Amino acid sequence: MPKRKINHEEVLEYVKSLSFTQFKEVVREYEKNHSVQLEGELNSIIILDLQQRLQVLDVNKCCPSCGSPCRQKYGKRNGVQTFRCTDCEKRYTLFTGTILEKSRLHWDIWVRLLEMTLNDYSVPAMMNVLKNDYGLNGLEPRTVWQWRMKLIHALASLPLHELTGVIQIDETFVREAQKGSRELVSYLSNEERKPRYGRVPSKYGVMGSEFAAITTAIDNRGYSICKVTSLGRLTYDVFVSEFEEHIIEPAYICTDANNIYRTYCEMRNIPHYEKPSNYDKILSDNGYDPSTQMKDSIIQKLYELDMTDHIYNMGRLSYKEFKELKENNKLSLARVNELHADIKAFINVKMKNVSTKYLQDYIGYFCFRRNWRVDHGRYPTSRIDAEELFVSILKSKVNYTIAEIEETKLVLPTPTKKYLAELKKETATARYVTNDMKFEFEEEDNVANFNKREYLLSLPKSRLYDIAKRCGMKKYRKLAVYSLVSALLRQPDLRTVIYQMMRENKTDSR
Repeated sequence: MPKRKINHEEVLEYVKSLSFTQFKEVVREYEKNHSVQLEGELNSIIILDLQQRLQVLDVNKCCPSCGSPCRQKYGKRNGVQTFRCTDCEKRYTLFTGTILEKSRLHWDIWVRLLEMTLNDYSVPAMMNVLKNDYGLNGLEPRTVWQWRMKLIHALASLPLHELTGVIQIDETFVREAQKGSRELVSYLSNEERKPRYGRVPSKYGVMGSEFAAITTAIDNRGYSICKVTSLGRLTYDVFVSEFEEHIIEPAYICTDANNIYRTYCEMRNIPHYEKPSNYDKILSDNGYDPSTQMKDSIIQKLYELDMTDHIYNMGRLSYKEFKELKENNKLSLARVNELHADIKAFINVKMKNVSTKYLQDYIGYFCFRRNWRVDHGRYPTSRIDAEELFVSILKSKVNYTIAEIEETKLVLPTPTKKYLAELKKETATARYVTNDMKFEFEEEDNVANFNKREYLLSLPKSRLYDIAKRCGMKKYRKLAVYSLVSALLRQPDLRTVIYQMMRENKTDSR
């Protein structure tokens, strides 16, 4: 039976049903059979399609410079319609300031790139898809990485949620990295930054500039905010600057025993649940056994000695009142600890380590996905999700140009030279007196400036009594706190006692 020939109208209808990639294959076959070049026409189709989509989305409906809706057409350049603002006289296109500016990738390719990014494709895997499905041969890995970086930056730049209710806050630390850099920069004064082949221990721990501090906050709904706040220790001023605008009418703030959060809550009279990182060690060192009937009485005794978790800025609570508030409001650090574990897995495993100068984009992208999951009950993974998010990216008009990606530099608060010199000296002293060559100060040690008076005043009375006892003082329980601190400061072996106690109280949690 002879094959039926299809007519012209049927051909047109068939062409309409094709995806751009399928249509491109038809054009390539036509080029081969008729010895013609239609690359220019294909590019014109891509530009026209993108312009039509941007027009429907009202992108650059108003002047991107002054916001005026008054404009007039001002000719075309390489097929792109140019407009002139009749108020400020600036010229622009529908692409200006968007991720599509200077791009000639078809819409379908951008959506597929975003879909692969959301599904954690590696750069080589993305290259294979672009080559096999879209005919993009000859791509360089750097080019595909840059496209992915533009999308990650755009999602990380979308508006953040406000946090309210019970909010848990804590820092986690990621080793400073200069992946992909030809010239290594040292952030430790007078010390060379050498390449790290394999696992190389830090010299001074998280309080120095060898680690990037990622400060995280998460509320009881599950919304989170994560920001790379500094190299080394977080400071009070940086925390307030980065987080205050996002914390709205908190019922409670839950943290570890870092003085920054205690001060923040005191200044704003926010109920503050504080739990020391070595909580479990304190319980076990004092005979706590969850299988015995005496477990609650032990915790109550430690609570009354200010050695365990507490709620501050609500007056002096009895243990019964504290326990009821803690249980009824589910006060803990469980959510933020889970968040930290997910961050480490994302940065170190999925992304196979990230250069610190790009870390904020990756952390912002990670945070965006988690918050999207709270809103939708799942992570964005499908093509429909990707197209919806790509529309949001275009409407937000965030564009991270290739030049900006290449010229990105690490801009984070770093410890002062004076502080680093003090950290080095005190670390050496602590290692000597504790006979522990791996001793490192942590943020919860509250040695922001190594001022012994400030440190002692931040401690509960029970800790001060313990220090006084180890220093061999007499009748110290009769002294008021300020008098006791003054007396302790006159003890010749005070520093040794403090550092030995720090060593005993440290946990293996990090």
